[in-house]
Amino acid sequence: MKKPLIISTCITLLSLTACSKMPKACVESWEKMEKLAEQMGLPEEQLKEQKKKFEEDVKAMNTEEATRMCSTQNSLLGLVDQ
Repeated sequence: MKKPLIISTCITLLSLTACSKMPKACVESWEKMEKLAEQMGLPEEQLKEQKKKFEEDVKAMNTEEATRMCSTQNSLLGLVDQ
């Protein structure tokens, strides 16, 4: 009983991940920005708006350009986090 449920859950998660247009570097970049925003006390509503804008901006770019931009952000955010 549990095995089919686990398998179907995994398939659903994998399909959602595969359909996402967000490159891995951008997901990591957003996670770092979100962590920093929470540390700075940014209101949750404002954080949601920023996430929506970030996702729209990334989706408007081609994958290579978005990955390059997000990798740069990751590097900069890594320096800020230290």
